[in-house]
Amino acid sequence: MSMPESVQAILVLWPELPHKAGQQWPRLYWQLLDLLRAFETAADDEARAAISLDLLDILRQVPGGLEALRRVDRGELRVRRGEMAFATPDELGKRPDDATLKKHLDNILHPPTVTCYTDIYAPSRVGVGQRFPIIVGLTRSPTDEHEAAAIQAKLNELIQVVLTPRGPELLDEPVKTLRVTEEEGERAVFFLRATHIGSQSIIIDLYSESHLITSITHTLTTEEGEGTQPAKLPSRQITLGDYQAPFPDLVLRVCTQDRRLTYTLHYADTQERVIEGGQLRADPEAYRYQIMREIENLAQGLDVDGQPLQDKGLSSSEQFFKHLARIGYRLYDDLFCSELRREYAERIRGQVHTLQIVSDEPWIPWELVKPYDTGWSDDFLCLQYDLSRWMSGGQAPAAEIWVESLACVVPKDVGLSFAPVEKSFVCSLAQKFRLVNHAPTRRADVEALLESENPVHLWHFACHGDFDAQMPGNSPLILENGQRLRPNDLADPQIKRRFTEDRPFVFLNACRVGQSGLSLTGLGGWAARLVGEYRVGALVAPLWVVNDLVAYDFAQAFYNATLEPGMTVAAALRKARLQTKEMHPEDPTWLAYSLYAHPNARLKWGPMR
Repeated sequence: MSMPESVQAILVLWPELPHKAGQQWPRLYWQLLDLLRAFETAADDEARAAISLDLLDILRQVPGGLEALRRVDRGELRVRRGEMAFATPDELGKRPDDATLKKHLDNILHPPTVTCYTDIYAPSRVGVGQRFPIIVGLTRSPTDEHEAAAIQAKLNELIQVVLTPRGPELLDEPVKTLRVTEEEGERAVFFLRATHIGSQSIIIDLYSESHLITSITHTLTTEEGEGTQPAKLPSRQITLGDYQAPFPDLVLRVCTQDRRLTYTLHYADTQERVIEGGQLRADPEAYRYQIMREIENLAQGLDVDGQPLQDKGLSSSEQFFKHLARIGYRLYDDLFCSELRREYAERIRGQVHTLQIVSDEPWIPWELVKPYDTGWSDDFLCLQYDLSRWMSGGQAPAAEIWVESLACVVPKDVGLSFAPVEKSFVCSLAQKFRLVNHAPTRRADVEALLESENPVHLWHFACHGDFDAQMPGNSPLILENGQRLRPNDLADPQIKRRFTEDRPFVFLNACRVGQSGLSLTGLGGWAARLVGEYRVGALVAPLWVVNDLVAYDFAQAFYNATLEPGMTVAAALRKARLQTKEMHPEDPTWLAYSLYAHPNARLKWGPMR
């Protein structure tokens, strides 16, 4: 297979493209990956030539792209240090052959991977005042010849280990590195001191660049007397080298302990910063519940105490958004301590485009935070950034969710005018992309599909939802004949295995008839189950119950956006917010949705080749 010059230029530029493309890199990455995949599987030279022209169009738009084409044309290309590079003057005439070029294309489309296992030692019990270590390492599995080549490709890769204590005092730097080497044995050792009696925990995060690879929470007990020696914690399998979504500009890692917030900021350039925040006025769940109830009051024209709003000259919609902005400002005051506000103004504002918030709780409404300072006031975080959340404690979010089958759950007696229209739209996507299409309506049908061996890559629910303030895990989706499906109903090993293996995209569109008033959906309970425990690929759901028509328009706008070349899920959700806001300026539905995902992940529609 002769390699066209446009493909060669892409291979040479590939390591530099994240920097050259800037904010356009996430979308460009998926576009290039699709074209290179198509080139690899093209049936004939004519098809490859057409793809080469598409790549040429992209090169014309990328800084340095045309110069790369000219240098390739002059033969200024060779292999250096295992990567494609431009030749120096004394290296001209040593152009790589097609076999070498194909190998480099393979490394992009089918990157070599290494399977590792966490090797962590920590005590289960420590004495108050005692100094103790946490030891973090990686071990490899037995390798075959294929993986041996992958290990060579991943040698000397740096893995950042970020340790966040929730209780003990950290006596060390919070961030250390591990290097992937041929020999076993490299360790990162952190020292801590137990300061008070009781149950406490330590969060251990492993990053590759700004990708969160895995997150581990270790719980220990502090008591009087001597503690135990560090013991090996259960190993967790991780994969190094597999292709991922482009890294976020910033991962904001949030930990809560005793109502106190701790932030670890992990930038794309691998710089980290740890900021100790202040205390919440209540535990995170109660805090979120209080904020949501205040928003519900606003929707009915009432203040926090249930008294009518008295803003003269303002319509009910203008009053709602005025007071909602004040809630956003208050969230900024409550959640962002003075040091984090400085960081926002100096390093985040105007410089970060994709933001991922990883936390150990699903309750705080980060989307509604509205930063401000003297002389400026920003929009809600969910409108400023390609924003997503994730929950700590396990597998990282999926990089790409390839939708080959879907299940659209709309009860026949749902009583929502636009839910059947929403179902028709989702099913039209199944028909367009030749997907396996399931349409369960009853709880028994949903559970049977979850317990079957049939994979489902996208679950879409359009139905009523409710919230159980006392037990969020019982917050139900209302299915046919009033049957209720709760997060706690999914506590089944077979259902867990299905979600864990399929890693589907889940969209919970919990609606209500009419526009009068809002109520909570119990998103926290669903996120804790589906994301925190089962690690689905991604989850979209509203913080509060939304209007039927507007929810349909939002879902349609979101799915249509995911069909655009290279579109990421966070960018698609932000585009859907803006479109829905323009269509329904007096309705807050566009602000209600949360996305749990990698912000630069994407939905890929249609059967895998």
